Amino acid sequence: MRSLAVAASAVMLCAVVPASAAVADDTGAVITFDGISSAAGGDGTVSAGQTITGTTDVTFTVHADPDDEPTAAVVSITGSNMNQGTGTVKQRFDLNPGDCLPSCTLHATLDTTATQQFGGANGVAAPLVSDGATTVHIDVDSPRPRTVMADTAVTVDNGRPVVTLPDLPGADAWTDHKPVGLSADAELALRATATGTNGVSRVRFFSHLRTWPATDLTSPASGATWTTTLDTSAVPAGLYAGDLYVVAYDKDGLAGSPVRADTLVDHGFTITPKLDTVIRPVETSVYVTYAYPSALNKTFPANLIYAYPVSTTVSLDGKAQATTPVGAYTYEGNTNGFVADLGQLPYGAHTLTFDSVDNRGAHGRVDLPVRVVSEVTPTWTDGFEDFVVAGGSRKFAATTSADDGVSRAEHWTLDVDGTTFATGSYPARPSGTWKATTIGVHDVTLTIVSQYGDTTVSSWPVRVVAATTTRLTGPATSTYGSKATFTATVTQTGAKPAAGAKVAFQYKRTGTTAWKTQATVTADSTGKATYTATAKYNGVWRAVTAAKNLTWTSSTSKTLTSGVRAVLTVTKPATTAVHGKPVSYTAHSSPYVQGTGMLFQARQTNGTWATLTRATLSTSGSATTKITFSRKGTWTLRVYRPATAGLVTTYSSTWTVKVG
Repeated sequence: MRSLAVAASAVMLCAVVPASAAVADDTGAVITFDGISSAAGGDGTVSAGQTITGTTDVTFTVHADPDDEPTAAVVSITGSNMNQGTGTVKQRFDLNPGDCLPSCTLHATLDTTATQQFGGANGVAAPLVSDGATTVHIDVDSPRPRTVMADTAVTVDNGRPVVTLPDLPGADAWTDHKPVGLSADAELALRATATGTNGVSRVRFFSHLRTWPATDLTSPASGATWTTTLDTSAVPAGLYAGDLYVVAYDKDGLAGSPVRADTLVDHGFTITPKLDTVIRPVETSVYVTYAYPSALNKTFPANLIYAYPVSTTVSLDGKAQATTPVGAYTYEGNTNGFVADLGQLPYGAHTLTFDSVDNRGAHGRVDLPVRVVSEVTPTWTDGFEDFVVAGGSRKFAATTSADDGVSRAEHWTLDVDGTTFATGSYPARPSGTWKATTIGVHDVTLTIVSQYGDTTVSSWPVRVVAATTTRLTGPATSTYGSKATFTATVTQTGAKPAAGAKVAFQYKRTGTTAWKTQATVTADSTGKATYTATAKYNGVWRAVTAAKNLTWTSSTSKTLTSGVRAVLTVTKPATTAVHGKPVSYTAHSSPYVQGTGMLFQARQTNGTWATLTRATLSTSGSATTKITFSRKGTWTLRVYRPATAGLVTTYSSTWTVKVG
């Protein structure tokens, strides 16, 4: 059943004419159009699409069924639904039993020029029936209930002016998720095409909303397009559908049917680049999010008929750096944001401008001051020249540089295996002294934080090896030709024996400057190495422990002075003598040097020795002398060889002589 809008009152101008016979079937009422006439002329005949103007007379016949007599008949003409403000003019006939048995002819008069106020105080007296193709519609009701309807096509032509908005999208925009309505940001540029058989006197924009004041469009110098610009800066963002209209008036001031001017007010949106103000040149992309006010903040796909960004341009100091259109890193109607590729940025202070435009042409823009910086690069200058010896200290130092010429080591920390041993701040350069205690490989780490918060970490391994101590023992004096044994004891850090150490026993003869290695011996499990030499000359000994790769360092013992005494003998010395008569004695020296003086001495009563005579060694290594004893008694004698460069002082064994 078709619902009907409220119409202007109509006066029944027809008479009910009863018929003499009833319809004898159960088909209900049958409606026939007898005639339609109006100010447009015509002889009243009914023809498809005939033109009607002003007051229109409609004559029709209702053929009734005796078992289903009609109770009412309604004749109406409704607007074409192509424009806003349309309604219905109608006339109702209340029928009594028997009025239409077997038939009755009814006559209705409908005013197609009737108007009603539309759009509130700012609105217009709009025609209920708009010009254009429509129908004359008849409803006949019976109590079963049953409604029988009949229509005939007509064309209403009251000469009202017609207005169209060429910039409005098609009617399918709502269903196809296309942008709906005109677009406005700070202003709305409005165009309307108005025509009419009685001319056009003005075109008016109006709304029942106070935020949209009524205004007249400017008439064209030629043609039919009227224009105006509306200030929408104070209009809240949103889609105004069914609130805004444009209407044209003819020369007599009569309004045509208003056209709905759906308009979306888009003041833009806020955008937020997900990018720090201090960036690195290798950062080539940035994520940009946006936010609309609540009236336009629609999720996909509803946002397609409202607004959504479609492109983002990123500029560096005013020069476009990257443009992200729909389809590159996003999709149409994306509600998440955009990813823009920045490429490689130059060092220094810059301004990145992010400008996003939406499908309505509105912009969201933000300027972001950034500084493109590089990391601070360290260069080690001290600390890794060789291995560190346990128990010792090592200074580590580095210089720093940065490609951007600005970044510096604002703060730095030096640590070994996570334990900090030095810190500092600009302008101090990274350096610190570390005491090595544990043997093995350790990580020396320099951590730099620039004034922009960049952290650079440089870590290098350093090996700590054990220190060794070599102690040498041996005889201080040996007899020429005898065996002299020297022992080197090698320990490493922690008093641990340096088992397997290679120890060189080195000797330097008195009077020379060069050390000569006599033997290299491997230390046993207790760290001891032994070497036995034949005593020949005075000299100095030392033991040198060789470094063992990745294990311990070399060390040299203190020097050990080793003297050699000669073998000094007296051949069958006379043990008796006569006072005042000389006695011959011969001393032998091994080794010997011809001409070396040999002193023959006697012990005094006070224990000291007094030289009695002197003889020099011959080529055979012997020295002979004669001693005349000055008194009787028992004498104790010896031969004394003074020290030379090659030998220490030597004494022969003593012998006694009885002098009579």
